[in-house]
Amino acid sequence: MAAIPLGSITAARWSGLGGQMASAIRLLDAFVFDDGGLLAIVEVTVRDGATRDGAAVDDPARDDPARDGEVRQGAEPVRLTIIEATRPPWPGLHRLLTLGGTVPGLCGGRLDGSPALVDGAKARRRGESQGVARALTGDQSHTSVVIEGCVVKLYRRLPNGPNPEAGVLAALARQAGAPVPAWVGSVTVTLPDGFSTAVTVGQAFVPNDGDAFEILAEGLAGWFAGRGPRVGLEIPTAVGEATGRLHVCLATADGPDMRPRPATAEERAAWFATAESGAARAVEAVARVDPGLSAKLASTMPAVLLALGPLADTAIPVMVQRTHGDLHLGQVLPTRDGALLIDFEGDPTRRPEDRGLPAPALRDVATFLRSIDHVARSGFRRAGAAPGAPNDGAAVGRRDAWIGAARTAFLQAYAAGSNGTFGSARDPLLRALEVEKELAEFVYAASFLPAWLYAPTAAFGALMDVSMDPEGRP
Repeated sequence: MAAIPLGSITAARWSGLGGQMASAIRLLDAFVFDDGGLLAIVEVTVRDGATRDGAAVDDPARDDPARDGEVRQGAEPVRLTIIEATRPPWPGLHRLLTLGGTVPGLCGGRLDGSPALVDGAKARRRGESQGVARALTGDQSHTSVVIEGCVVKLYRRLPNGPNPEAGVLAALARQAGAPVPAWVGSVTVTLPDGFSTAVTVGQAFVPNDGDAFEILAEGLAGWFAGRGPRVGLEIPTAVGEATGRLHVCLATADGPDMRPRPATAEERAAWFATAESGAARAVEAVARVDPGLSAKLASTMPAVLLALGPLADTAIPVMVQRTHGDLHLGQVLPTRDGALLIDFEGDPTRRPEDRGLPAPALRDVATFLRSIDHVARSGFRRAGAAPGAPNDGAAVGRRDAWIGAARTAFLQAYAAGSNGTFGSARDPLLRALEVEKELAEFVYAASFLPAWLYAPTAAFGALMDVSMDPEGRP
């Protein structure tokens, strides 16, 4: 295969390496399809914490960090998929997804296709056709194309263990009414050293209205600035109903750790410990880019730990099950018939082996409520409604009213979609999970996208009812 500059790999968002300087790259295997398409698996070692210019790579073109790649994992080697534009793997991967089969690797590994149980003739027509692949935009930690009505999703950074998405989507394929695009299949890579994981999944392409985050952010920006119509609650409502149905489907699906069970005392203690350490990481991460803000954040830690207390409180009953794991507006397909949910890879800020663990269903609820807050603050910023602007007071009122109304609409729809089974807005665990998630946003913004710090700063202040301005201004 042609030489690929190391810098272009580490700078790519899908690598999750944040522009760190690579010290070595090693080819683990390469797979050549019948049409000449090529897929390579490489291992990249980076210099711990070093970047090309000594700072975290920042891309201001997109202010939704939840769409980015994974948090860096120090100097530990990472395994990545590599594609060449002149020898695309898409038709070959599509055939494996729809027809099954095995493609041997040049170094002793293999790719194995596992198609969904669909009509054989239909699958054969899809698999044997020579459709042109059309790239989808917006992907950050993976690359997806549409070919013959199928979205072929290639993971670019491979986890050290089972990929949580393939198993969940295969289980949901057997659940009537699951709010996800139809399942097509998966492709597993097995390398000579025994490493094995899903490298590709396929789902039906569903026509949709576009990026839910951008739809709301742009609409809210116009409304907040007084130059556009009021933004409705259709998307939060649709997502609430879909999330409720998703949790019901997951709770009744077959598969490991799918069915709800009571959380153990050990799990509860681990949740609190993880959240506590996440709070400390937030203070530390922000200190590298904004010492004043970090000091202000540190001053809230007593209140933060109190707010996180329900995570460990065994007197508050909690059921755990499989969940989406990273539910935000970037994972939503708005359609004429409601919302579909995508990207079940799990929270990219968590270790790969932890992303598929059973969790409270309310964690998805908390994560999406934070996304509602964030999109409103993004719209407010885009509107140019900074303090002191002529329309500042009116815009602030519209922003805060919309956040409150959208939260209520989402929670009411969620209760209806889930039959009130998985908790409610009155559950003390919900606020604890929201606080935990917002702290993680500080870590992400400070590490990857400092321009995004405005969103968790303002959202955290509202959540904790404190001024986050280092000078004490409201």
